[in-house]
Amino acid sequence: MRTSRPVTAGAYGPAFRALTLVCLACAYLLVVLGDTVRVTESGMGCRSWPLCNGSAGLSGSYHAMLEQSHRYLAATVSVLVAAVFAVAWRRARNDRLTFRSAAAALGLIAVQVLLGAITVFAHNAGWTVALHLAGAWLVVAAVTVTAVGVRRASAPAIARTGAPDVRLGLTAAVALFALSVSGMLVLHEGASNACPGWPTCGSGTAAVGLVALQYLHRSLALLASVLVVAAAARAWRARPTGLARRALAGGAVALLAATAAAGAVVATTGAPPAAQGIHLAVASALWIAVVAMAVPAAKVADPRMPEAAGLRKGRVMM
Repeated sequence: MRTSRPVTAGAYGPAFRALTLVCLACAYLLVVLGDTVRVTESGMGCRSWPLCNGSAGLSGSYHAMLEQSHRYLAATVSVLVAAVFAVAWRRARNDRLTFRSAAAALGLIAVQVLLGAITVFAHNAGWTVALHLAGAWLVVAAVTVTAVGVRRASAPAIARTGAPDVRLGLTAAVALFALSVSGMLVLHEGASNACPGWPTCGSGTAAVGLVALQYLHRSLALLASVLVVAAAARAWRARPTGLARRALAGGAVALLAATAAAGAVVATTGAPPAAQGIHLAVASALWIAVVAMAVPAAKVADPRMPEAAGLRKGRVMM
């Protein structure tokens, strides 16, 4: 029987770490470009799929070229996700975090391709656009966990940080995802302009249901903000910790403030397309930071291996 080996320091090498970071960067850009397609109403610039109005190249109107560029980037991300999974299959099957997140990303990107096609065939129906964006965030989350897992496995094995730290990070991530879903509902139901004021709605003439939806979104924003700040504070104070984890915690708080500011601009200026795009771009960056904070800060060697005994006795394996 083949004995599984624990992941050791430097096991993956710089090439795999770089591949996961490139995949993450492209996945983030795909979300931003996809939202640009939405706010510029370019989703039906290509009325066929997978070809764009019968063409495989960039041609036609501005809307068609923008939508086709989004498809090219989606294809690039699909190839990168498949490449990350292929390497994980060869080298990381004993690292549950890295391998499972890479497998999840591959499955999710396949679903995203299907949702992209459905969105075109449904003529950009609101529910398909919302599902497509939610799926994109899940892809980004899976790719983020893989990238963090690879970097984590390249550090010396030390005792895992406490379970409450992980649970708080996961709770913050779930709350942020719920906030994004409520934001999609705000867009889908036409409630973007229901509240002319911020943080309260102020006076307006919108239907009660739309105002209630806005208040739901803003209440979730408050809840998510409290949880993100708490998770960042705990990550900052965690021991052992490093400069990278503290930078991640500080970056999450800064991105949270920027997301709130962008949301205020959207609410008080009539939700112009540019403001909506900036809001989602910053919120997606915050999503990456929060998901990364939810990943345990340290790895633990396989308990069946002799090296793990040192961890159980409190020694650090170099």
